[in-house]
Amino acid sequence: MFFNTKTETKPATQEASKLTLVPRYRVQETADAFTVTAYLPGVARTDLETSVDGENLTVFGRRTWTAPATWAPVHREIGGGDYRLVLDLGNRVNRDAVKAELQQGVLTLTLPKAEALKPRKIEIQG
Repeated sequence: MFFNTKTETKPATQEASKLTLVPRYRVQETADAFTVTAYLPGVARTDLETSVDGENLTVFGRRTWTAPATWAPVHREIGGGDYRLVLDLGNRVNRDAVKAELQQGVLTLTLPKAEALKPRKIEIQG
């Protein structure tokens, strides 16, 4: 069972120099849940939003960096930018029980499976 990544276009009001990236991520499955791990380096907890709307899980993170006043940057390859990941959940997930945790730039989402998807034992009669 796969989750489809949906692409979204950037609003025209955003600066052209800002990048919106799809973060690197993986989805793992157990009997009871799916786990999504997304790599969001440089994103603070206060700059991260996750939501479930209809059949979509959306992760949005903003990476900001400001040079201290005493610094005179010579070269910079890592700057600010946005991460956006949209996954199509379908009817596979119990949306009310989704949990999220961010540690050192790694977001872990636990998505419990909908009851209809969980394996169940069928008792044999007779």
